[in-house]
Amino acid sequence: VGSAPSDIVFTGVGKTRAELERAVRLGVRAINAESFGEVARIGAIAEAAGCEARVAIRINPDVDAGSHPHISTGSHGTKFGVSILEARAMIREVAGRPGLRLVGLHVHIGSQITSSEPLTRAAESVVDLARDLMAGGLHLEHLDLGGGLGIAYRPGQAVLTPDAYAAAILPAVRRSGLNLVLEPGRWIVGPSGVLVTEVVDLKPRPLGGWFVIVDAGMTDLIRPALYGAWHAIEPVLERGGAPVRVDVVGPVCETSDTFGADRELPLPEVGDLLAIRD
Repeated sequence: VGSAPSDIVFTGVGKTRAELERAVRLGVRAINAESFGEVARIGAIAEAAGCEARVAIRINPDVDAGSHPHISTGSHGTKFGVSILEARAMIREVAGRPGLRLVGLHVHIGSQITSSEPLTRAAESVVDLARDLMAGGLHLEHLDLGGGLGIAYRPGQAVLTPDAYAAAILPAVRRSGLNLVLEPGRWIVGPSGVLVTEVVDLKPRPLGGWFVIVDAGMTDLIRPALYGAWHAIEPVLERGGAPVRVDVVGPVCETSDTFGADRELPLPEVGDLLAIRD
């Protein structure tokens, strides 16, 4: 899609062998390794290809992001990354393999973070480790502090500004002297996109109001069904009329297939389009 391999970091707990082979061949900026097994697989692939793979170690700093438990990834009981103690052992393993080059440390503690304190604690943890490693003679190129910057799904929702985000992490990063990599995916992509769906049926709710049944479902946008995420829902074309109480629901045979319960909208007609925001 036009991005240079040197601008790509590859993250994820379930990287397949084919994906790792592709990343090694491309020579991406860093493969963020999640486990001892993954380090061994990357090393074997690189040695077989006769090249060197650039690896960063994903640290789990045991920091609660303060967001919904389903999208908090930095606590010790989650599947993401390795503890600082395990990371030291992984780094020794990387340093001992000819096909691997350690280039950085990575941390990502969760998504939709709206408080600066967890970001500061995570940055300080990974910087302390980086400084300790460099004092022992290890060369690093960058710190990847992941993403997590939240966006305002509801009007007036308090979120961190980019300036506040910078203020939370830069004091620690400056102490390291390393380049900074950030992955603000939701902050860029979330507000840029809507899910447009067509109204296919209307039926009265037993206790008043209406079910507005649309042709999109939790198979298209799972966040509301999975952990109660709130998305604004708007008509693409204003029909007018007084707002009524509606549940906007999908066609999947699960009661949880609901985009918004007890919302206020002018009652649409079959064939109207609704936009589910962010």
